[in-house]
Amino acid sequence: GLTANRIEWIAGIINGTTNFILSEMRGKGLDFGTVLKEAQRLGYAESDPTFDIEGVDAAHKLTLMSAIAFGVPVQFDKAHVEGISSLQATDIKYAEQLGYRIKLLGITRRRPEGIELRVHPTLIPASRLIANVEGAMNAVVVQADAVGT
Repeated sequence: GLTANRIEWIAGIINGTTNFILSEMRGKGLDFGTVLKEAQRLGYAESDPTFDIEGVDAAHKLTLMSAIAFGVPVQFDKAHVEGISSLQATDIKYAEQLGYRIKLLGITRRRPEGIELRVHPTLIPASRLIANVEGAMNAVVVQADAVGT
């Protein structure tokens, strides 16, 4: 287990709705609004999807994971949060042409000045395992001192 490890950082896809939207935009070349409507029809997105698409839900989850991993109080107010609503189909297409995929990641790490917390769209090399997590699925990568990544 991880109990004997000192966690250095955690990064992950922690919102299935946004991952579904980004996967569909990439896989089908559709625009954000069209895919959002499909996500709502399928029950992945709420009628008011703001918390999901603006990264708030992911930030809540990230701050809880950070509190547990680093033994600190929940620090939602310190999180940098950026959603996916401004992404265009062309952004997804260009990233793909350059060998990347765009995923909404939650990232937390221990820094000398405190705990870093951020949620934002991230370019990930398409060859990375986490870049290939599709649909409404989630995935988390943990880097710790004894086990590595």
